[in-house]
Order: sequence, then structure tokens, then C-alpha cells
Amino acid sequence: MRSTTRPARPSLRIATYNILLGAERREALVTDVLRRIDADVVALQEVSRPEVAVDIAAALGMRVMIGEPSDPGAPHLALLTRLPVVEWRNRRHAGRMLRSNLHCTVETGSDRLRRLRVHCVHLAARFGERAKGEARRMRELTAILSDIAIEPPLPHVLAGDFNALSPGDPLAATEFFQRMNRLRRAGLIDTRPDGYVGPVAHGDQRQDDVDEAWIAAGVDPRLQVGIPVLPRIIGPLTAQVPVHGGIDRMLGRFIERWTTERVHQEGYVDCYRRMHRTARGFTCATWSPAARIDYVFATKEVARTLTRCDVVGSRTWPDPDASIASDHFPLVADFGL
Repeated sequence: MRSTTRPARPSLRIATYNILLGAERREALVTDVLRRIDADVVALQEVSRPEVAVDIAAALGMRVMIGEPSDPGAPHLALLTRLPVVEWRNRRHAGRMLRSNLHCTVETGSDRLRRLRVHCVHLAARFGERAKGEARRMRELTAILSDIAIEPPLPHVLAGDFNALSPGDPLAATEFFQRMNRLRRAGLIDTRPDGYVGPVAHGDQRQDDVDEAWIAAGVDPRLQVGIPVLPRIIGPLTAQVPVHGGIDRMLGRFIERWTTERVHQEGYVDCYRRMHRTARGFTCATWSPAARIDYVFATKEVARTLTRCDVVGSRTWPDPDASIASDHFPLVADFGL
């Protein structure tokens, strides 16, 4: 049965979802969320086990294309579609990217825009590196844009987890830090051998005991792997910081936003911001929404057909499972073709 959220006129629906596949207990939830989204093309990031993406595609009756990473230690990407695939390619850039540039060209079935290329994007986090990782993300984005430049010109979208803020977008930093410190005080975040802090290992404790501790702290244990690893100094520096919009705005000014600025300079349209001028649109983290880092960017001829773009799990697109299926909320864009 087709989703009742679709507009009445013919449309193409594209979804992007960082699915954080590290726990088998979430796979069914991810599949259910995607089934309700009912997209024609789905860009998946953080595919640590490619066979799971194959299983999800089979459950949804979709074709799957897997993108091996440039760095063998990085997760895969995946594209799922129910549309006819003209071609697909996975471009790897060893030394320049951690993941890859996975893209496919599909037949839309519309005379208005017959073929569309979809790029699945997952830029590096690496917030402890220079410029909070923006220097690395710029290198990765440049590799993707260079690939696009040598492809035959075609309307296309860039969909995925950019791990970057857009100019003017808010950041709920103080609320996020307060939540992290509550987890630290509950003994669920510990110092690692490399000096960073992150979720405690299960160790010899019984799994049920650890799960109960996460639940008591207000975090679904299936999202434990979605807790970030941060520099140790973050804890002491943020322990007494109150939740305050003014502090959030001040901290936001120290966040470089080169990556999304470059995307805008290249002429792409931010689909969510086109439809929601002032909404926060936070996509991460589901257990403490703090930032909008997942995007669907479209070339201008595609953006002209945009009819909807929403965060699944938000007020405009409710879905209770979206808050526990992954540490990212899915983002969906509809194009009226």
C-alpha cells in the first residue's frame, strides 16, 4: 500500500538515512521506518554490514547498490531504488575520502525530467581534526564535485550525512552537553585509552544490567553506539554550562561552515531550507537533537519541482520509531514530476 503522505500529483520521493547499523535489534525498526516512508530512491549511510542493506532492500522490494569505502576501515554506503537503473558507479578516492562517491542514474517515468542521478554522500565527522573536521570534509566534497564535473551533465541530487552545519543554522550545544554530562555522571561515559571519552564497554557486566542503566538515563540501549566520542576536556569545560540560547549562538559562531557554503556556491539548492525558512530541522542526534547535518541538495532544475521536504520523526512528519531506529532522523524530499 502506498504511503498516504504522498501528494496527490505524480511525484518522486528521495530519502536519506544514516542507519547506524551496529545492532541487529534495530534492523527491523529501520526497515519499518523505510517502509512507511515509501521512497522511490533511498540513500543509506553507515552501512557497517552490507548484507543488512541487501536484506532491507529485499524486504522493501527494491534493488540495492553497495558502495565500498575508500578506507577499508570505514562503513559502506548503499542506494536502494524501485525505479529502473540506467547505470551506477562507486568512485573510491584513497587518501582523499573515508567513504566513497556512490551514485546511480534512474528513469523517473516522467516526461518533465526523464533521468535523475542520485549521489549518496557521507562526509567524515572527525570533529577533533583541524577546523573541527571541515578541512577533511572539504577535501572529500571536492573529490565528489570533481567526479560530477567529468560525468555527462544530468539533473541530480546530493543526499546524505554531511556532518556539517549550514550558514545561519542553529546549534543546540548547551542542551547536548548537559545530556552528555548526565550520562557521564551516570557512569555510562568513560575515558578511553586514547584520552577521549565515549560510551562504556559492556565488559563483564550482564547485558541486561547495562541496558537498564541506559534506559534509566533516558537513552534507548540500542542507540548506545550512537553516543559520540569526544575529547576528554569537553566534560569539565561543559559541566556547569546552563542550557541557554545565547550561549548556543556564541558557540555556533566558532563552528566553521565551509562545506555547505561550498555546496551553495556550486549552485545547489538546500531542499529542506527551501521549504522551511526558519525551522530548526535537527536530524541528529535522535536521543538529543542538536544539529541539522543531513541534507538533500538538488540542482536548480530539480529543485524547481520540489513539493515537500521534511524530517521524519518531526512534528511535520511524525513517526515514533524514528527516534529509536538510529541516532539520525531520516530526511525525505518529494519532487512533483
